Formats: sequence, C-alpha cells, structure tokens
Amino acid sequence: MKRFLTLIAAVVLGAMTLSAQTDLSYKEWSDGPLTSDDFSKRRGAEDIVGQVYTGIEVNAGDWEKINWNTRVKRVKSKAIFDPIRSWIRTDTLTDQGLRYGQLIFDATEVTRRQMQNHLTGDEYSADYFSVIKRYGDIVEARTDEIERMTEHGTNLKELEVEEKVVAKELAEISETEFSIPDYKLRKFAMGMYGGVATQIHPGKYASYFTPSVGFDWGFDIGIGRSEIQWDLLMGGGSKLLQDIPGDDIGTWKAGSRLFGGEITLLYAYNVYDGDVFKISPFAGFGVGFIDYNNPDRNAEILSDEIAGPRWVGGLSVEFKYLRSLYLVGDMMWSSIYGGLNEHSLRLKVYLAHTTYSNGMNPYSLNISLCCNILSKYMKP
Repeated sequence: MKRFLTLIAAVVLGAMTLSAQTDLSYKEWSDGPLTSDDFSKRRGAEDIVGQVYTGIEVNAGDWEKINWNTRVKRVKSKAIFDPIRSWIRTDTLTDQGLRYGQLIFDATEVTRRQMQNHLTGDEYSADYFSVIKRYGDIVEARTDEIERMTEHGTNLKELEVEEKVVAKELAEISETEFSIPDYKLRKFAMGMYGGVATQIHPGKYASYFTPSVGFDWGFDIGIGRSEIQWDLLMGGGSKLLQDIPGDDIGTWKAGSRLFGGEITLLYAYNVYDGDVFKISPFAGFGVGFIDYNNPDRNAEILSDEIAGPRWVGGLSVEFKYLRSLYLVGDMMWSSIYGGLNEHSLRLKVYLAHTTYSNGMNPYSLNISLCCNILSKYMKP
C-alpha cells in the first residue's frame, strides 16, 4: 500500500515535498484516538476491513529559546492520518476496522518518536535528510507488516497481538527532552556590519580639525580564528579651525565644513571567541581622504580633496546579544546542513596614521560601534 512522507523545513525543505498530496485535513496523532467520523465509509466487497493512510510530517519548528542569547530552530515531526483517502467498511467489521486504523496510526507514532529522538541525539545529525527518509521507509515497512500479519485487519487474533506490541512500545518509547547537541562548524564564515564612528585628531592637528562623525560599514570573511574585513568609513561634520594653504589645492578656509573617510582592508585575530564576547586585535592598510567644498575655485571644480595611505591598528570587542542556531538547513541564512548566525554589537577602538597629499600626516583616534551579523556553516 502506498504511504507518504511530507517534508517542510525552513527555506530548503519548504520548497521540497516528497508527497503527491498535502492536505490541510490531516489529523495529528496528538489530537486523540481515531473515530469512525475520521474515515470515509464504504460498503466494500473487498475482503478487508478498510485502508489506512498515515505518515510522518517533518518541518522546521518554531524558534526555541535556550538561554538569554541563544535560540534554536530544529527539525520537528508529527504523525498524521489522512481521512480523505482512509476508509472502513460500514456493512461489516466497522469496529474492527477502527481498531485496525488506530493500530497503524499508533505504530506510525512509535516510529516518529524514534526518528525524533535520533534527530535530537547527543550529536547533531547533519545528514538529517537521510535520517528522515530512512524512518519514512520504516513506517512503510511496518505498515506492510501489520497488513500482512493481520490480513488487512480481518484476523482478529493477530490484530490483538499487534495491538499489545504497539501499546507496549508507546509506553516505553517517549520523546526525549531537547538539549543542544554537539555540532561542528566549518572554518569559513561570512558577515556584514554597519554603524556609527567618530574620528578625533590629537596633538597639533586638534587645532585644525574638530571631531567628525560618520557611518562605518563593511564585510567580514572568517577563516578559523582569522578575519579579513573590508571597511568603509564615510564621515562629515568636522569643522576646519584654521586655514590650510596649498598650491595644488588652494587655500582651505577656517570655518568650513569638511567631509572624509577611509577605505581599509583589515586583518583581525580572535584571541577569545565565546558565546557572549569576542576579543580581536586588528591591523590594516588603506586610503584616507578629506573633501572640502571650495567656493573660490573654478565653477566647474567646486570640490577639493586630499588623500593618502593610511595605517590602522587597534582592538575590537564584540557583545553577542543573539545566537541563532539552525539545526535544519536554510539556504538564505545558513546552509543545507544548518549553521550558526551570531548577532553582535562590535566596538572598535584604534589609532590611524594618514599621510595626505598636501604633506599633512596626522594621527587620529577612531571609535566605531556597529551591529554585526556573522554566519558560520555546519560541517556535513
């Protein structure tokens, strides 16, 4: 007899259905015992009490809060019964047909619990697609065996024997309490961040520039404990406190507003990476620039710029306020095998030295605060 297994899990499984039918009228095992109203009725001429269609529906469950900053999305399952295709005879053996249907439904629930406990084991089952398929085959084989042993429910003696076996299994096999299993992550990770930053020029250049405030954003690529960051800082609001003369750029007049920023490539090493905090010293190289709108220049050239190489070095401290663990595939946020997304606030404090084209070579103290998300992927 044909059986079905419906799979719906996250983005990956949501697009995959191993079934020719997905009907909202399915009855769940947890809804209670079957009644005659759950079946279609037939005055059958066949020498059977009826036909029963059950299966295991699998999906990505809702987020489960594990602690204050960790949540988990995992594979959840339920035993289901199809009242549209299932039927029992009305002319004879109606009560026996109902018992036969409940027996198959109970046997399906036993297998579902075994599968759920397998998927909720001490070690993460990265091959959960294979696990689900394997237990789907077990459901079908178990149902075929019950059909054969009970002669499709007509052999009352064997029906009673199978009822006792399945009742004992239901009493002994329960769904184990969930706890995060051991899992392994790939060394490769990707992320992005965005936030605000300020730049302060100490020493003699404090008499030239007031502090500036800007937008800091970029991308991360992680390999083990190492991270490569492409960082872009765009700022404004700095005020020029005294004139800056120059042949190439003209004279920048005191009181004017300046705009600027940097483009840098950073290398960070995670000396500590826990569930709550991450600490990473970093260094990098790039380009710094300052733009000035000069009203005295030719009308076609209203903007002047000085730029030059920039070296940076400092410390990054991250506070992980949310860790989203996917124990089920998600092509958008993790991978087909699952993964871990870490949402954090990243504070960076660093010194920079820029050699501008007009001969100025100031040091600056830079502070940025960004929201960051880093995706790590499960090993298969």
